[in-house]
Amino acid sequence: MHTFVATDRNAMPAKAQFRKSKVPCLFLHSGGRYYAVAKVGGKLIRRSLDTDDYATASVRLDGVLTEMRGAKNAATAGSLGAALKQEANRIDPTIKETTRTYYIERHKALEKVAQSLPVNPLNLSVARVTVSDMRQLMEAYAASGASATSYNGSLSLLRRTFDLAVEAGHSAGNPGSKLKRLKPRKVKHDLPTSETFAEIVADILAQKKAFSKAAAFSVEFLAYTGMRVSEAGSVRWRDIKAEHLIVRTLKGDDIRQVPLIPACKGLLQRMRTCGIDIAPDKPVMPLKSPREALGGACERLGVDHMRVHDLRHLFATRCIEAGVDLPTLAAWLGHKDGGVLCAQVYGHLCQKHSTAQAGRVKA
Repeated sequence: MHTFVATDRNAMPAKAQFRKSKVPCLFLHSGGRYYAVAKVGGKLIRRSLDTDDYATASVRLDGVLTEMRGAKNAATAGSLGAALKQEANRIDPTIKETTRTYYIERHKALEKVAQSLPVNPLNLSVARVTVSDMRQLMEAYAASGASATSYNGSLSLLRRTFDLAVEAGHSAGNPGSKLKRLKPRKVKHDLPTSETFAEIVADILAQKKAFSKAAAFSVEFLAYTGMRVSEAGSVRWRDIKAEHLIVRTLKGDDIRQVPLIPACKGLLQRMRTCGIDIAPDKPVMPLKSPREALGGACERLGVDHMRVHDLRHLFATRCIEAGVDLPTLAAWLGHKDGGVLCAQVYGHLCQKHSTAQAGRVKA
């Protein structure tokens, strides 16, 4: 897309001549340039589209007309890049701190992709950015290998940025709202059996490295509680109760209880007797993330690769196999939808369990 600078032409020379085109509000100047022409507030405003190509002018027309008619403070609008950075770092009390951190990451990713484009849309005034500019940016972002989840998160950040720009009168509309979110592709992960999981833990311990024991403890702790890594890292020994543990978000504004299954009770007992510091304010999970240890063990054993997040799926799978209902499991996992997401992700397991249970019913 060619760069252009739209300029007001309210006062045209007397000799200037404009000729209508087939498209409403699109006029051709005698000098060869196309203009957007419209009445705003009772005044006739002409704005150059900075091109002598009819097709290019037709594409630019809608965006310029929208700005002319609706963006009251377009003249004071900054660049999209500046607005995007400001929104990513804005402290919004309606979102969690982890979400804000995620938006900061998305801003950096978009910035990197935008720099690779022939015309960087982040350098444009937020008042000038069109749907075409946004589509070009997001298509390049998707082509860079970004996942559907990252794509949707980045699009969400762009939409939030333009919402504020509209409120401030810097933009007449939200071009991000014209783009569709991507549907995440479901990836099937074959989770290990109880026996294979025990082999993975044993393999990590067998490495006898400085952090092998801590890594093994961390893998088990995640698999026996179903917590996200960030949640598990926030749990302190004072949060461990007789039959459950307390999970807090990073902001501490959301608290839930996760029951201690027998395997987790056994793990905690082993941790208490192995010499690690179990002071009330010390974290229970010894490592920030056991990702490398887990991946290495799977590779050495020749089993399917496991992500750290798969340990959460493993916990949920074992709960369903044990007969835990979806609303209860959802509460343990921290979902607030009453089990809707669990039904989508683990519905096939519930059906399998139901079929197995039905076979035990005698007439």
